Amino acid sequence: MTVRILAGTADPDAARALLGLLGQLPGAEPAPALGDSTALLETLTRAAEAGIDELPEVVIVQEGIGPMPALDLIRDVALRFPAIGVVLLTADPSPAVLAAAMDSGARGVVGFPLSYDELGARVEAAATWSAGVRRHLGPQRALPAVAGGTLIAVAGAKGGVGTTVTAVQLALAAHASGRSTALVDLDLQGGDIASYLDVQFRRSIADLADIADVSSRVLHDAMYVHESGPALLLAPADGERGEDVTDRSARLVLAALRQRYEVVVVDCGTQMTSANAVAVEVADAAVLVLTPDVIAVRAAKRMVRMWDRLQIRKPQDTTAVVNRHTRGTEIQPSLIGRITGTRMATSVIPAGFRELQAVIDAGRLQDLDARSTVKAGIWALAGELGLVSSATLPAARGKKQRRERSERGDRGQVTLETLGMTPIILITLLLIWQAVLAGYTFTLAGNAADQAARAAAVGSDASAAASSDLPSAWGPGDTSVSRADGTVSATVTLKMPLLIPGIGDFVPISGHAKTLDETAKR
Repeated sequence: MTVRILAGTADPDAARALLGLLGQLPGAEPAPALGDSTALLETLTRAAEAGIDELPEVVIVQEGIGPMPALDLIRDVALRFPAIGVVLLTADPSPAVLAAAMDSGARGVVGFPLSYDELGARVEAAATWSAGVRRHLGPQRALPAVAGGTLIAVAGAKGGVGTTVTAVQLALAAHASGRSTALVDLDLQGGDIASYLDVQFRRSIADLADIADVSSRVLHDAMYVHESGPALLLAPADGERGEDVTDRSARLVLAALRQRYEVVVVDCGTQMTSANAVAVEVADAAVLVLTPDVIAVRAAKRMVRMWDRLQIRKPQDTTAVVNRHTRGTEIQPSLIGRITGTRMATSVIPAGFRELQAVIDAGRLQDLDARSTVKAGIWALAGELGLVSSATLPAARGKKQRRERSERGDRGQVTLETLGMTPIILITLLLIWQAVLAGYTFTLAGNAADQAARAAAVGSDASAAASSDLPSAWGPGDTSVSRADGTVSATVTLKMPLLIPGIGDFVPISGHAKTLDETAKR
């Protein structure tokens, strides 16, 4: 029988020694060793998607692997891939270590430095056990990649971006679709789920921190079933008690919740601790909430880079969703995706402060109107994450409907305003044009008076000179000439035309000019 073996070790020397001995075992097909727990789980998940036959029979885990502790990794592999025999490689094969490994789901323990006989015996025993399990599963039965329910981790790029509102509405959406749902508050020092849902509580996740075996009864005693449906596991009322929740206890609690509920939504807040880092690491989908502003985008980029450095989750495996989105925002989701390197959710959450104000102040977020655009946006995100079906989505008043109504109303208003303003516009234009004619008449009268004065000064016909350059519409005009003290003065009066005839007589406008009298010198 061929035994496929996958090893996980962070020590290159140990990896070379292990692969060298495995290659000498009869029928063994060792794969290249993987250096961390994240790569190991991803490899197993991809193989499980193709079917049980693609999984290795034996997985060997060295005690010093990271970032997930070896025993926690063994427990996770045993829960998610029960047809794999896991062997622990440790430098201290004491009875205590052996007992802890067996409790975690390991099928054997191998001491280091390695021994050919011991390694062969443990690998053969694990492979035999794996073959027996696979016969019971059946050759055509696919092994699910994740045991239990779906875990969604919701984190915020920074404070005030709507992380808790998003987490609560995702849980409500999942429950509305008929799936048993748990909502966990892992924002251990500043959790607000109890305030948003108006819950008075005594038990919290901190009460589960010291419990080694989190059973269904223990969960039932610590959780609160809300009137809206989801079961709540809340953050401690005293923030300092959040330090009691370690990564190990968080991993145990989340694993127990996934075995009991179909959907587990975790509010991770905006500050990374060891507990909520575990939630982001083991989640089926990690949702990063941010707003379309420079500060939030920078915070989101900083967050996903930290997750990547700590080997919690890769940026491309993170789903970013934009809250308070508007069409006029300069920073659009496509730009955010390029900056952060995350996968952008197709759904966006519009800005709806007035919709949320009343229910948040009353602590009744579950009463958010079904026609709310915020609720429609978050529930659409739930559909994108696979938590609800299209039939469950609320029949909210969509953006397109509101836009069409608004456009129809705007068109009617514009039509009425145009009809009412047309006479005013026409009268205004007539008055402006009449003022232009008045100014032009003043200019013509002044020029005609200059011409008449110069003609009278040399003894010529003043009236003919005044009317020589006048347009016919202004007529010849009335010209008068007077002489006194060696000067001659001319006055020309013109009648200004009116655009609307019949409303009155022509308005007379006069022009005056004076010059030296040349005839008096002669």
